[in-house]
Amino acid sequence: MAQSLGQRGRLHLRVQPLESKTSHLNPRPSGVHGLLQHQVLATSPWTAFMYRHPDAQYAELGLGGKWGHLVVWLFGVEWTTAKMTLQVSEWHALCLTWKHTKDRPALYIDGKQVEIWSAHRSNTSYNNRKLAPNGTLTLGVSHCLVDGNINIISFTRLLGNLSQFRLWGQEQEVTSVRCTEGDLVKWERDNWDTQICAPLTDPSLQCEWSFYKVRLMFAIIRSDGNKTELYRARDIAHKWLRKVLPTSIYLPRVSVFEVPRSSTEDGLLNTTHVDGQMRWAPPNDRFYCLVHINVIPPLDVAAVQIEMHTNLRTPYYEPSSQLQLLTDPDSIHTTPVESFTATTVSTPDAETQPSVVTTVLPIITTRTTRSTTAAGLTAGPSSVSELYFEVKLNVSITGDWDPELVLSTWLNSSLPDHMMIVLDLQMLPKDRRYRARSVINSLSSCRESCVFQVQVMMSLSDTQEMEELIRFLLQMPYDNGSISVATEDIEISRILIYNCVEQSHLTRKGLFEWPTISGGKNTTQPCPKNPRHHATRHCKLSLKTHWMAPDLEDCSLLVETIPDLDHVKVTPDNALDIIDMIVSLLKNHSTLNYKELATVLNKLEDIVNLSVVTPALGQALIDIISDILESDSDLLPFTNTILNITEAVGDRMVGYDSSSTLLAPAIAVTVVDVLPGEFSSLTFGVSSYRLGKKPEIFINRYPLNGSVAFISLPSVLQDSFPQSGFNLSPARITFQFFGLPELFKTSQKGATLNTFVVSASVTNASSPIKDLVEDVKVTLQHLTPNKHHSEVQCVYWNFNKNHGHGGWDDHGCRKHYSSSDYTTCLCDHLTHFGVLLDPTRNPVDPANEQILTIITYIGCGVSSLFLGITVLTYTAFEKLRRDYPSQILINLSLALLGLNLAFLVNSWLSSWGIYGLCVAAASTLHYFLLASFTWMGLEAVNMYFALVKVFNVYVPSYILKFCALGWGIPLVICVMVLIVNREAYGGHLYNDAQSSLELLDSSDSFCWFQDDVTFYVSVVAYAVLIFLFNIAIFVVVLNQIRQMRANSPAGTRRGLIHDLRGVASLTLLLGLTWTVGFFTWGPARIVLLYIFSGLNSLQGLFIFFFHCLMKENVRRQWRIHLCFGRFRLEEHSEWSNSASLGAVAKPRSNPPRVSVPSVRSIKSSSTDSTSASSDSSRRELACKRPDLGFFVNSLALPRAQMSPSGTEALPHQLGTHPTPGWRNHLLG
Repeated sequence: MAQSLGQRGRLHLRVQPLESKTSHLNPRPSGVHGLLQHQVLATSPWTAFMYRHPDAQYAELGLGGKWGHLVVWLFGVEWTTAKMTLQVSEWHALCLTWKHTKDRPALYIDGKQVEIWSAHRSNTSYNNRKLAPNGTLTLGVSHCLVDGNINIISFTRLLGNLSQFRLWGQEQEVTSVRCTEGDLVKWERDNWDTQICAPLTDPSLQCEWSFYKVRLMFAIIRSDGNKTELYRARDIAHKWLRKVLPTSIYLPRVSVFEVPRSSTEDGLLNTTHVDGQMRWAPPNDRFYCLVHINVIPPLDVAAVQIEMHTNLRTPYYEPSSQLQLLTDPDSIHTTPVESFTATTVSTPDAETQPSVVTTVLPIITTRTTRSTTAAGLTAGPSSVSELYFEVKLNVSITGDWDPELVLSTWLNSSLPDHMMIVLDLQMLPKDRRYRARSVINSLSSCRESCVFQVQVMMSLSDTQEMEELIRFLLQMPYDNGSISVATEDIEISRILIYNCVEQSHLTRKGLFEWPTISGGKNTTQPCPKNPRHHATRHCKLSLKTHWMAPDLEDCSLLVETIPDLDHVKVTPDNALDIIDMIVSLLKNHSTLNYKELATVLNKLEDIVNLSVVTPALGQALIDIISDILESDSDLLPFTNTILNITEAVGDRMVGYDSSSTLLAPAIAVTVVDVLPGEFSSLTFGVSSYRLGKKPEIFINRYPLNGSVAFISLPSVLQDSFPQSGFNLSPARITFQFFGLPELFKTSQKGATLNTFVVSASVTNASSPIKDLVEDVKVTLQHLTPNKHHSEVQCVYWNFNKNHGHGGWDDHGCRKHYSSSDYTTCLCDHLTHFGVLLDPTRNPVDPANEQILTIITYIGCGVSSLFLGITVLTYTAFEKLRRDYPSQILINLSLALLGLNLAFLVNSWLSSWGIYGLCVAAASTLHYFLLASFTWMGLEAVNMYFALVKVFNVYVPSYILKFCALGWGIPLVICVMVLIVNREAYGGHLYNDAQSSLELLDSSDSFCWFQDDVTFYVSVVAYAVLIFLFNIAIFVVVLNQIRQMRANSPAGTRRGLIHDLRGVASLTLLLGLTWTVGFFTWGPARIVLLYIFSGLNSLQGLFIFFFHCLMKENVRRQWRIHLCFGRFRLEEHSEWSNSASLGAVAKPRSNPPRVSVPSVRSIKSSSTDSTSASSDSSRRELACKRPDLGFFVNSLALPRAQMSPSGTEALPHQLGTHPTPGWRNHLLG
């Protein structure tokens, strides 16, 4: 009944041995819970409850208040809250919790936690402490012990009411409105001493509840004096309960047990009050009975307790059997419980099946009901069969009720209780529903799927007949007026395995030996560390009957830390158990020290070496390694160990079909079985990866956009496959992907790993896989885009480096292509591959990089414009292109113009993403670059012939041969590159196995060389040869000019500025500014890069400046043909002026001679040359005076100063030796 403790009421309870640790799980606090109502606002001390230590004079546990504060006592320490006011005449829910691992209790008021403080500082530790047993508990008042007797402290009485006081020893889900009792304190009258005032019945305090547990004792008196068998007693008890209980009370479970002889003395039941007739009942006819009842609708707890006590004390007579059933009234105890799921039966010798009294809708909870030994009402031991079925079905329920409770009630009423029993009912979630079909069109109907097991108590002769009977019973319509149930898609399967076999289970709490038991039963084992406590395990009955996870809550840990694993021996049978232990230990470790890492990895090695590695075990191992990689531990000493473990997992794994992939957030392992005779190639790739997520793997597919790793194995790899044999495993290739580069940290300075790591290996290879004829191609995405084109290096993990700790090595690997986002490597062996980035070789910061790019593009654009003007000028005006230097200059300008234009449009062409177009753009850029270098070299050759080899040099078709060399040699080199290595050109990573090649995503949109070897041979080496020759010619020319200047008269010497301008013109014409690129390293790298970019991108502008703008004859041609008005110069004026200055005084007396053509140009494009002399006269003069002095004189005529009349040169100019013509060409 609902009782409250009034103002004068005091309840005393002497508690039996108490070894509990009250605890709670936020936000569902548990421990001590009760309702408190103040009738007077108290400022003096008061007590709600107090549990006192039996020996020490302090409160072990208690709750009260004083002076406006709530007070909590725990182990003699007083804790108080801030001053608060509880409203008078209102009920407040108070919950006090404490966990043995915490250092303070927790107090909740109306569901909200309040802060509490210790009144006095104490050094007492609460860890692992327990409440003392055999103490005393009082409600509503404090007390002390005097000579073992309870002495009440009257001034601490509660001025109010206390209701629903409950005390738990374990975690519970409790709210203030629940009516269940605690598991430590029972409201049984015999346990309490009310002294002079009994608890007051308060009808206003009602708590309605449906689930109850009834315990009682009964005796069966037979007229024939025979002993009543347990099965017969159970049948009689079930019929008796059906008869005496009202129709609103249902019986989900009835259990009957024999009374042990220790419970009887001299033929009397061990009760306080014994009925006279039971005094003569034989001991063998006395039984304990445990009944679970479900009250529909819920009723007040007190009302149910009164009704159960009244009904169950009624005697029961069975006329047909001439027997009588009598109960002990004082043994009847009705207790509300949370549900029937958590209820367990001790010593379950016999138990009836769930039954229903009436057809009124019952509400019965049967979620995961764990039945014990069950039998039908009329079946004896000999008739109990071992026939089990599993039933799956879909049901449509009409009515507004809980579907699970409805199905439980329907099954108990549909299946005959004397023939079969439902052992377990489980509702299937929507994603697992069995054969889902269309839903019945009804607003008040719902569709559910369920699965349950049926044990046949009295089997028919044929199993098929029993199956048909179950199907027939389930298909029968059910309608009780409130609800209706319709079934469909019934699937019945016989359970052939209904036992859980014995099993050794190693856990952190010790080794448990679980015996063989039947499905649906529980078994217990003592805890290894504290044998007084027990562990429980349930055998789940199903088509594949199996053990459930054990309940080890009451057992203490044996393996508390990772080093404790050193004492655990790995065997083939306990591998998964040790895996579970390691996983449990790693949960609370974000960092592992050296010893812990060594212990865990040693255990993983033992597991791989001793166990059969199934895919499930392999996945568990990979998960642990992934957790280790994601920790903040120092993995440098254990990199080789981790790599060996992951490879061994792939090599030893069995139980898969042709291929298997194990995925974890930081690692992936894929194994593929191959047929040696049919192997052509194999690829492995990772399409995407994000930290914390599992990678996406693809096999034998081409890389997609965003792929982070890709490896392609050549066909020659099959030569290393193991030879077929009886004892040899099939050929297997193992791929590995590591998503955390931190695993591969080394003590080496400088270069860092800028990619993920991918590897491939062959299991049981017939020989070491190295020096392959065909390369293994590895493509890796950069973790940090290489926008500054830093040096990258293709490497593999060498296990022997760094004194056996491992390190990166580049032997047998070379870079095939690298962009800002990807690098492709070619290697002649198999191992773990990566790409190192050396930022120390690229100190260019982003700001300077951007400025240099802008300078280059602007310079190329400006150069293109002025190179075009230069070409048009020399091409349009015939008089400017008569001599060889001018013709060579035109070709050089055309080559540089093509180079600049090809460079400017390269990025745009690359952005189209067309492979052929990108190859064409790259080869065109390569061609014009080589052509530019070649014409620079030909400029030097022509200069050498003109200034050094002056005599006896004759080259027929001189310019034609120069053109063949200048444009032909670059063409031959480009064609050879395409023939030898057709993949040398490109803009991104292309797969040559595709007919329509698609490029990977890359931000480096530029078409150029993809192979370093080809680049260095066809560009760098060629440029080095050209520039070495040009530098030599440059020195020779400067020396020749110096000698000429020293031999010239003093009046004809030019100034220093004029000579410096000539040197600059010669440097630009020979392309010596390109040699700056070979020195762009070291501290002056940035400065040299600016110089290189500025000079070479503006080379076309400088050519225009020195060879057009600074040329007098070019300016004359512009003024003659392009200017108007007073700026225009008449052509005849130039001719007369030149003729008057160029005439020789004496006529030729000798007849004309056949001139010998010279390699030297006797036409000059310098500012000192003239067009007045005819070709024939110049050739003749050159033949007569082949020496340099005459050549210089003929070139110096236009610069002779004229007399005021303009008809004659100054006397002091005649007969002088001015600067040579090539010096005029370069310095004029």
